[in-house]
Amino acid sequence: MGNNRNYTERDVIDALNRKVDLRVQNGQIRELISGKGDVGIKSRGKIDFLVNYLDYVHFYVEKFEH
Repeated sequence: MGNNRNYTERDVIDALNRKVDLRVQNGQIRELISGKGDVGIKSRGKIDFLVNYLDYVHFYVEKFEH
């Protein structure tokens, strides 16, 4: 994962929060189980960065609470 050093936490969170199927907040990444499919390979790399380097927790949800 050589490009991960180019990521900043704020930039990654901002990019992922622009996705309809994702919400990133308080160390958690929530992803819709049956979403619109807007999470691609680049988003997966950003999720991996947060999970593997910054100890975020990624899980799937039926719907967003708010």
